[in-house]
Amino acid sequence: MSASSGSLYRDCRRAFIAAAEAAHVDTIARLHPSKDKDGKPLFMDSAALGPRLATRALLAIATDAAGSALMARALQERLPLPADTRLVLIHALDPAAFAGVAIDPAWPAAMLQAVATEDLSRVNRLSVLPLETDGLLRLPPLSPGKIILLPPATDTAGIVAALADISAN
Repeated sequence: MSASSGSLYRDCRRAFIAAAEAAHVDTIARLHPSKDKDGKPLFMDSAALGPRLATRALLAIATDAAGSALMARALQERLPLPADTRLVLIHALDPAAFAGVAIDPAWPAAMLQAVATEDLSRVNRLSVLPLETDGLLRLPPLSPGKIILLPPATDTAGIVAALADISAN
């Protein structure tokens, strides 16, 4: 990672939060135990759209700047959600890795479990959509019934197609 990774992480985080606020979507910040190189805190942020009691969900996960930008565009475009479907956006699954500092390998799994408990409690069909450029999302185990790992999306059309697939199946 470059010396400016922390700055890139912060810029991407600000853009994600601003897009969520403009779309009137609340975000939840989860504090990472590591600090950025400048001593500032790091956060994984999430935003959930759609009915809380939905039985189907798309969990879109950004781990890098490209995924972050895609997530912000999806919020700006206000993608239509199929009935009984929840869209949960995870910004910076591992903010330490995003910022280029020491990681805690157990932390992303614990945070995804918290998201699953809070935002996906009724889901029995979960699709996970990486929004990243390297295609190497390493998912920890999650508890909802049926989990499908989709190929990475590179544009909002990929998110729309994943939402349509959830609705069709």
